[in-house]
Amino acid sequence: MNRHGGNPGPSSGGRAWLLRYLAQERTPFLVGSVMTVLRSAVLLLTPWPLKFLFDSVLLQHPLPHRFAGLLPDPVQNRAALLDVLVIAMIGLGFIEALLVYGGNRLLLDAGSRVVMRVRADLFAHLQRMDLGFHRRTQGGELMTRIGADVRQLQDLIAAIGIDVVPHTLSIVGMAAVMMWVNWRFALFAVAVAPVLFFVARYYASRLRRSLREVRHQEGNLWSAAQEVFGALPVVQAFARESHEDRRFARIADAGLAANEAANEAQAQFGPAIGLVLALATGAVAWYGAGSVMRGTLTVGELLVFMAYVNRMATPARQLAKTGRVFGRSIVAIERIGECRAERSAIVEMPDAVRPDHCAGRVELRHVVFGYVPGETVLRDVSFVLDPGRMVALVGETGSGKSTIAGLIARFQDPTAGSVVLDGFDLRTLQLDFVRRNVATVQQDPLIFRASVWENIAYGHPSAGRTEAIEAARQVGVASVFDRLPQGFDTVVGERGGMLSGGQRQCVAIARAMLAGAPIVLLDEPSSSLDPTTERGVMAALRQLARGRSALVIAHRLETVVEADLILVLERGRIIERGTHDELVARRGAYGRLWRGLLPAAETAPVAGVVLS
Repeated sequence: MNRHGGNPGPSSGGRAWLLRYLAQERTPFLVGSVMTVLRSAVLLLTPWPLKFLFDSVLLQHPLPHRFAGLLPDPVQNRAALLDVLVIAMIGLGFIEALLVYGGNRLLLDAGSRVVMRVRADLFAHLQRMDLGFHRRTQGGELMTRIGADVRQLQDLIAAIGIDVVPHTLSIVGMAAVMMWVNWRFALFAVAVAPVLFFVARYYASRLRRSLREVRHQEGNLWSAAQEVFGALPVVQAFARESHEDRRFARIADAGLAANEAANEAQAQFGPAIGLVLALATGAVAWYGAGSVMRGTLTVGELLVFMAYVNRMATPARQLAKTGRVFGRSIVAIERIGECRAERSAIVEMPDAVRPDHCAGRVELRHVVFGYVPGETVLRDVSFVLDPGRMVALVGETGSGKSTIAGLIARFQDPTAGSVVLDGFDLRTLQLDFVRRNVATVQQDPLIFRASVWENIAYGHPSAGRTEAIEAARQVGVASVFDRLPQGFDTVVGERGGMLSGGQRQCVAIARAMLAGAPIVLLDEPSSSLDPTTERGVMAALRQLARGRSALVIAHRLETVVEADLILVLERGRIIERGTHDELVARRGAYGRLWRGLLPAAETAPVAGVVLS
C-alpha cells in the first residue's frame, strides 16, 4: 500500500503510530538533538562572564583557583580581563546562534518530510477504504484530517525540537549548577517547578478538550461548504441560497463557541503562569539579596542565579504561548490515529490469486446482501453473465440493480452466497485484478479537471493521447470531441462542467473501451439523456459491449430490447427472466411495463452519434 516510504500499513489509533514515522528521520533528528544539547550547554555558560565581570572586574574579587591561570588577573589586568569576558560573551552568543540555526533547520526539514509521508499514506489509506465508509463519512471531515490535522504535526515537532527540548535541558543543567554553587538557594529557586507543572497540566487538559470540539466543528463546516458547492445547480435552481447561508452560519456559530472556549483557556493560561513566575522571581530576589548582605553569596553569583531563574521561566512562558499548539497537535494525532485505525470492509486475502487471463464469465450464486445488518437488499440472486452476451437488469428504484453491479466490481461483498469470476470467488482474487477487468459506465460519469483525452486515458495506466483518441474512434464518438474548441485537448471544468450530459457519457464510454476490460457494467447510462442523444450514446454502448460480458441497468426498457437475457427485480429478488420477446409474451411484470411504454417502444432506433 505504501508508496512513499512511510508506515507499511495503517496501524491502530492513538499516538504510537507517529513514532514509526519519526524513526525514519532518526539521523537528522539525532544531529539536531545533539546541536540542541550543545545549545543548552552554551546557555548554561552564558551568565558566567557576567558573574566575573561584576565580581572580579568591578569589585576586584580574586578569581576562583581553577580560573587563576586561564584568565588575566583582576587586580593587575582588569582591562584585559574585561576584554576577554566581553569576547567570551560575544563568542557564546555567536555559537548559540549557529547551533540554533543548524538545529532548527534540521528539525524543521525532518518535520516537513514526516508530514509529507503521513499525509501521503493517509491519503492512500482513505482512497482504498470501501465505498460504504465514504458514504457514511463527511468529505469535509476527511479533508480536515488530511489537511489541518496533519499540518499540526509539523507545528508539534517544531515546538518540541525548538522550544521544549532545549529549555528542558537548560532547566536540568541550570538546576545542577545552582545546586553546585549554593544548594540552599537552589532548592528555594526550583521550589516553584511543581506549581508550574500543575498549572500547565490543568490548562493543557482544558485546551485539549476545547480544541477537539473545535476540530469537530471545523470538519462539519467544511463538509457543509463542500456539499453546497457540489450541489450548487440545485441550490440556485430552487433559490435556496439564503437557507444555505443560515445553515452555514449555524455551523460556524457552533465552531465559534468552541473556539471561544479554547480562547478562554488560552487567555487564562498565560497570566496564571506569569503570576506564579512573578511570585517566584520576587521570592528568589528577596532571598538572594539577603544572602548577599549576609555574605553567603556574591553579587555575581546572585546575577547568575537570577539569570538562571529567568531562563527557567522561559520554558513555562513558552508553554503558555504554545499550549494551543500542543492541544491542537494532541487532538490531531488522536484524530489521525482514529482515521488510520479504520479498516476497509473489502479485504484482500494474503494468498489472493492473480490469474494470467480473464475471460469475463461472471456468475452470481444464491447471493444475499444487505448494507445494514438485519436489512436485506438482495435475496437469493443467481444468474450467469457469459462473454459476448448482454444481461439487462430492470426493476423499480431500490430493487437492487446497482447493488448487483457493485458486487461484480467488488465494491462490496455478499452477506451470503458468492460472486464467481471464471470459476474463482471474487474474494479469493487480487482486488486490482478484479477492478482492472471490470469497466463501469455510470449514469453520471465522473470527469476530472483535465483535457478530454486525459480523462479518456484515465482508463488505462500507460495510455497517452494517441491511444485515447483511438479508443474514442473505436466506439464512434470521436466526432463529438472534434467539434469542441480545442478538440481532444479541450480542458473541461471540475466534474466535467463544460460538457453536456451526452458528452460526459461519451468520455466514460471511450474510457471504458480504452480500459480493455472483458466485463462492462452500464449503470443506467442513458436515463438522463434526451432521445436523440440517447440513440447516439446507445450506439456507442453497443460498440463497447461487443464481444464483452455486458451488464446493463436501465429504467427505460427501450434500451434493453436487444439484451440476451433480461432479469426483472422486485425487492431484491429476480421475479422474471428471459429475452424481451419471451417476457412480453409471458404478460407478467415486464409485459405490463412494456405495454405501458408501447408508443415509445415502436419508435425505430437511429444509428449514428448526434449529441447536443
